Amino acid sequence: MKPGAIGIGAQKCMTSWVHALAAAHPGIAASTPKEVDFFSYHFDRGYAWYERHFPDDGRLGFEASPSYLHDPRAPLRAAAYAPDLRILVLLRDPVERAYSNHLHEIAKGHFPNTTFAEGIANNPAYVEQGLYATHLRRWFDHFPRENILCLLVEEIRTDTARAAAMVYQFLGVDPDHRSGVIDERRNESDRARLPALRTVLRAGGDTARRLGLEESLLRIKRAPGIAQMLKANSIPLRDEVPPPAPDDIARLRAIFAPEVEALAKLLGRGALPWPGYETRGAGADRTAALCAAARI
Repeated sequence: MKPGAIGIGAQKCMTSWVHALAAAHPGIAASTPKEVDFFSYHFDRGYAWYERHFPDDGRLGFEASPSYLHDPRAPLRAAAYAPDLRILVLLRDPVERAYSNHLHEIAKGHFPNTTFAEGIANNPAYVEQGLYATHLRRWFDHFPRENILCLLVEEIRTDTARAAAMVYQFLGVDPDHRSGVIDERRNESDRARLPALRTVLRAGGDTARRLGLEESLLRIKRAPGIAQMLKANSIPLRDEVPPPAPDDIARLRAIFAPEVEALAKLLGRGALPWPGYETRGAGADRTAALCAAARI
């Protein structure tokens, strides 16, 4: 079955939340795994492989792959496959996103516990993925505006119930459906005190979700004893990794300022809820900006 909608990112912008939100709705068949990455990394596997990720049961198929936003090949491939796809994109303050990306890489073991500046110098993708206007413009070039919904993380967090209703309305399912996942934090940047315990618990959770037991799983996770155990086994990386230095934040904001301005215009918004960006003009040399970021 062809999916009717896809989430395209960005990475570390609540895409796990929106996938869980979709999976919790009886009218939506969310993919397993969450990130299929077909239009980016696995396009050579073919349409049949892709469609096996969605049950042919009449529900709306949905998957969320953050790689789609920044991969320049993805928009054209998706439009050629299904020109009526609905595209859901979530964004956040690009400096915050870059720092969260840094924590994510440390949590995955890709980097040692190092400073944000050292992470950027080692991985310029932290900055490249935050060029939202550049990436999103390609999607607007291939899909009609009414097929794209862009939500901002900062606004989702102020009213998750309203954001959930907007997502469901956009996806064409009952917007009044309510689920406990609406207020659940997903994919936090942390490490486990006991990795083996987390592996076992997550395997059980994945099995429960595949069986459609998301709500039951939520009740178990919030039960006395279980909630305390989960919290005790989690060490937030923000407690261990140094925060961004003020100079690093200032440099990144200068790099992202043209993109923030261009994004606001692209979305038809007068401003975005991301303070501290002094616009240098949308025509700034992004290549030079990326080079400057790599030297932070």
